[in-house]
Amino acid sequence: MKLSRLAPFGLVFPLALIAGAGPSATAAEDELPKRRPGLWRISTISPEIGMRTNEVCIEEGDSVIGALDENCTKPLVTHAKDQTIVTIECGPKDSRDVTSLLFTGDFRNWYRAQSRMTAKGARSGFTIDAKFLSERCTR
Repeated sequence: MKLSRLAPFGLVFPLALIAGAGPSATAAEDELPKRRPGLWRISTISPEIGMRTNEVCIEEGDSVIGALDENCTKPLVTHAKDQTIVTIECGPKDSRDVTSLLFTGDFRNWYRAQSRMTAKGARSGFTIDAKFLSERCTR
């Protein structure tokens, strides 16, 4: 899944989080959490798009942050008790866009992602609530 830009702010927004892509209840120190494969209901709310809910089939190995643009740094992953913080920087060194994500949940039945994004001085964010529905995906 790709990251796209939100107009008018030019903010990096992981659409993979709306559509769903992959976290694990027990991740190594520098690993993103991995969701249980199957059908998930993912609700996203942000000032730019309002609230959207989708049912998404998550496959083994899907990344929770989606595919990064080639001008993005490797995500910095920090674990603190039951939280995972992911920071991603994209763009030229003199004007990087920064996205910070805070993940909570067991990633087997539910999770929440809260985001803060800063790009060219503009700030935004979103919240995602996801609930596992079924091991079988219907498409």
